[in-house]
Amino acid sequence: MDIADFATKAVYKVELSGGQRRLKEAILYVCKKSNEMERFGAIKLNKILWRADFRAYYDRQIPVTGRQYQRIALGPAPVEMPPLINELLRDELLEIKPTDVGGFIEKRHIALADPVTNLFSREDLDYLDEAITHYWGMTGAETSDESHGVAWRTRENGDPMPYQTSFFEDAPLSNDHLRRLTRLGRERGWTSN
Repeated sequence: MDIADFATKAVYKVELSGGQRRLKEAILYVCKKSNEMERFGAIKLNKILWRADFRAYYDRQIPVTGRQYQRIALGPAPVEMPPLINELLRDELLEIKPTDVGGFIEKRHIALADPVTNLFSREDLDYLDEAITHYWGMTGAETSDESHGVAWRTRENGDPMPYQTSFFEDAPLSNDHLRRLTRLGRERGWTSN
């Protein structure tokens, strides 16, 4: 992706078949698969969804759920998460069970129904599975800390996080990348030199 495209064509949401229901079913899928995870609450759920969506976008320019994300204090999260969780609770498809985890009361999310997976490709489910595996042994705090990269740090709480932030890296730029960006900046008149 060209840096100029990023600046002018930020993608906050990608309309995919199933729309908002994709996020609901992804929530149930992650909760079901994470049932045996030692620690699993809202923080981890948000980060698993974020990682799957943004890695999928990085690799193929198509996220798993396509829903909009925002920066919140504990890391990126889908904008629609609170109302969707409430809907899943109301419809008795999900429960939140307070669980003592080493002296800390975690609000464990438990799927009460199987997810509808035919909304997703095998590749979509692989991204969700990879994210679950990645965060499996982490605490909520560790999961949150890991999500506080440059994409998160460059925003304020409540700010949208475009899918292109998946291309942001915390590692220093290579000399080749720095030269390319400098050249591009000069060509486009972004610099004074």
